[in-house]
Amino acid sequence: MIEANQSSGVVPLQPLLSIKGLGVGFSTGTATSTLSSISFDLMPGEILGIVGESGSGKSVTCRAITGLLPNFARVRGEMIFDGQSRSLSSPRMLAPLRGADMAMIFQDPMSALDPLMTVRRHLRLRTKEDPAIYLRQAGIDEPNTLLDTYAHQLSGGQCQRVAIACALSRNPRLLIADEPTTALDVTVQAGILRRLKALSAERNMAIIFVTHDLAVVYQLCDRVLVMHQGQVVESGDVKTVLTAPKAPYTQDLIRAIPRPAVRGERLVTVPGELGQYSFPAPPAIAGGHQLLEFQAVKVQYKRPDGSNVDAVKDVSLTLKRGEILGLVGESGSGKSTLAKTAVGLARPISGNVMLDGERLDWNAPRMQWRRDIQYIFQDPRGALDPSARILSQVRMPLDVHRLGEASERDARARALMRATRLEDALFSRKPASLSGGQRQRATIARALTLQPKVLICDESVSALDVSIQARVLDLLMDLREKLGIAILFISHDLSVIDHLCDRVAVMRQGELVEEGETEALFRQPVADYTQDLIAAIPRLPSFAGVQIARIEAMA
Repeated sequence: MIEANQSSGVVPLQPLLSIKGLGVGFSTGTATSTLSSISFDLMPGEILGIVGESGSGKSVTCRAITGLLPNFARVRGEMIFDGQSRSLSSPRMLAPLRGADMAMIFQDPMSALDPLMTVRRHLRLRTKEDPAIYLRQAGIDEPNTLLDTYAHQLSGGQCQRVAIACALSRNPRLLIADEPTTALDVTVQAGILRRLKALSAERNMAIIFVTHDLAVVYQLCDRVLVMHQGQVVESGDVKTVLTAPKAPYTQDLIRAIPRPAVRGERLVTVPGELGQYSFPAPPAIAGGHQLLEFQAVKVQYKRPDGSNVDAVKDVSLTLKRGEILGLVGESGSGKSTLAKTAVGLARPISGNVMLDGERLDWNAPRMQWRRDIQYIFQDPRGALDPSARILSQVRMPLDVHRLGEASERDARARALMRATRLEDALFSRKPASLSGGQRQRATIARALTLQPKVLICDESVSALDVSIQARVLDLLMDLREKLGIAILFISHDLSVIDHLCDRVAVMRQGELVEEGETEALFRQPVADYTQDLIAAIPRLPSFAGVQIARIEAMA
C-alpha cells in the first residue's frame, strides 16, 4: 500500500485486490494439497505476472479468485476486492464479480468458445457499440470478416484473439489472463502486450498475467510472483527478480531460456531418460538425403460464403534426414495447412508430397507411412480422448501397429512419458485432471512411440513453461542425434526456432517468403516481413544475460 501524506490530506491508495492465505486442495479419493498460503496485493492499474512450471498452481490460483474451481475443490482464504471482504471458499460470493468487475482469458481458447455461437454472439454487447472495436483491440485487422464465423472456422491464434476481445468487451476492473498470448505469433503478441499495457493505464485496470515466457513478463509486468509446487518461492519487482534472482528455482527458470549464446546446445544439465530403453538403429542413408519433400503444393479452403481462399500457394520445401527445419509465420499464414498435407489431413489441389522418394497417397493402405510420419498437434485437449487414461493413450500407437509384447509396449510408453517429465502419478489420470502443459507432454510422448522418420511438431512447446520446454527441446535434439529423425518444427516462438533449428522457412499469406540457414537468416533477414518478426521477439535485457552467465557458473 502507498503511504498516505497526512499533512497534505492525500488519500492512501488501497489495493484493488488482496489475497490472504489462499489454499486449495482436491478431494478425489485421496486428499491432495495444490496451493498453500498464497498471499499478495494488487493495486489499481498494476500488472502482476505469475510464472512457474506447469502444475505449479498458477491457473488454480486464478480460478480460485474467480470462483471457477470444481465442486470437489476445498478452498480456504480471504479475498478483499475494492475494500469488501469475501470468502474464497464461497463461489456464490464470488459469482457477482465475474463478467462485471472481473474478466478472465483462458489458456485454451477452443474450449472457452461455444462451438454453436458466432463471434458476434460471443461478444454479447449490451449496447449499440460496434463489436469490431474489441476485435481490433485484440489484434484482428479485419474484424468484420470474422463476426459471423464459428470457432472451428478460425485458426488457434484467431480463437485466442477472439477470447481476448470477449474479456475486454466487459470493461473489467481486473483482467485475469491465463497464458493469453501462447497461441499467437510474435508480431501479434507484441501488439497485444502493448495494447494491454495501454488499456491498463487508460482504464486503471489491474491485470494478473499468467505466462511461462519470462521475457514477456519483463516487457509487460510491474511485479512478478514465482510459483513452485503450490507455493510462492519469490516475488518482487520484475527487474529485481529476473535480473538478480535469489531462489534457486527462479535461477533454474532463467537458465533454461533459449538464447543465442547456447544455440544448439542442451539447456539443462540433467540428462534425459531417453536412454532407459533402446530403439532400433536408424537405417543407413547417405548424407543430404531428402526425406520429406513438398513439391509446388497448393491448398484451397472454402469460406463460409462459398468462395475459395488459397491457404497454401505453390510452396516447395524439403526436409533432410536428421535435419530440424523451422517453419514460422503469422497465424493463418498456411504453416499448419502445409504440414497437414504430409499426413493426409489436408488435400492439395495440385503438387505432390514425397516421403523418402515415394509420392504420398493417403488413399493407399500403407500402414508404414502412418508409422513413418507422426504429428504433434497444437491443441492437446482436442488431440486426447477425454475418457481414456493417459498411459493407455500413449501406448495406443504400439497397440494399433502391434509392435512388441504387451509388457514391452507398456514399458516403452512409461519411459517416454518420463522422458517428457510426466510423473508416474499422472499415468492413470484422464486428460481433464492434467494441466495444459502436462497434456501437451503426453501428446509428445505418444508421437514418439513408433520411432517415426519424420516428426511434425505444430506449436508443440507453446503451452510449456521454460523448464519443461528446455527438456523437450533437449529431447528433440537427442532424437535427432540418436535416431536420425527429421523434424518439421512449426512455432511462433522465434527464440526457440533460433535455438533448435538448422534451417528456417518463413511463410506469409500462404506463400514462402524466405528460407535459409538459421544463424544467417536471423543475423541478416532479407524480407521486410522476416525483419518485422525478428524485431518483435520479446527479450530479457542485455544485463540479464550477465546474470544468466553467473547463475550457470554457480551451477
